[in-house]
Amino acid sequence: MVNIYMETITISDLDTIKNIINLAATRGAFRAEELSMVGTVYDKLTEFLQAVIEQAKAQEATNAVAGETQGE
Repeated sequence: MVNIYMETITISDLDTIKNIINLAATRGAFRAEELSMVGTVYDKLTEFLQAVIEQAKAQEATNAVAGETQGE
């Protein structure tokens, strides 16, 4: 039996990938015909990360309000 160890990809990992894409594009690592595909993935990743950040902030605010309510 094969024991496969799988790590999870975190939001921080995705942010790092986004930064790597940006750096690679800045340094000319992609051919012109690849740029739209790379840009599309970069945009989708950016939108996803922004949505996750907004969701985390909303959850944090909800938890803060719930904590204040329980403390009354």
